[in-house]
Amino acid sequence: LEPIQGESGAIIPPADFLRQVREVCDERGALMVLDEVQTGLGRTGRMWAFEHFGVVPDVMCIAKAVAGGVPMGVTVARAEVMDSLRTGEHSTTFGGNSLACAAASAVLDVIVEERLPDRAWEVGGYFKQRLQEELSGVKLVREVRGMGLMLAVELRFNLIPRVIPALASNGLLALYSGLNIVRLLPPLVIERGEVDEAVEKIRDVLSAETGHALSR
Repeated sequence: LEPIQGESGAIIPPADFLRQVREVCDERGALMVLDEVQTGLGRTGRMWAFEHFGVVPDVMCIAKAVAGGVPMGVTVARAEVMDSLRTGEHSTTFGGNSLACAAASAVLDVIVEERLPDRAWEVGGYFKQRLQEELSGVKLVREVRGMGLMLAVELRFNLIPRVIPALASNGLLALYSGLNIVRLLPPLVIERGEVDEAVEKIRDVLSAETGHALSR
């Protein structure tokens, strides 16, 4: 499972949810497998999102940012889990690609040395606060939520087919979930000035679309 649901719109679970999952897994002898493909590598303000919830998984899946754009996926597990596999029992033809591994090593060095998780927490908190302030009076907006630089704006109406193109026309590329959630996952190196510019564009587009929605 994802520690924070990404494709569903940056949905953060209750504080004790993952701890309860951990307890159930331990009681039943099951492995706890976390998908950190989207949430990992500093995105939420910690290196791994599970760190926010006080648990440690048995297996973790990571990809996307891990090699800085070079295709790569990684499965990480506790030593006793990995040691349970016999030599050659689980392999992949293209596993351990030297270019991808070199890229991943460089990416991890940058993330750690430049303290990008801390930066994502700080700038992400600023981004979320600015969105909440600027969108508080926009009737179209139901909620601003997220953690670090993994944010979402949930709308009261199904206007994504209008909102996403309007944002793009104004120079802002946003993701979406369903028909009423705008997803924001900017680079971890985004500057505060760029955050301010993005917030203004989002506010202007959603304010305009509020008028359209209420006039229907």
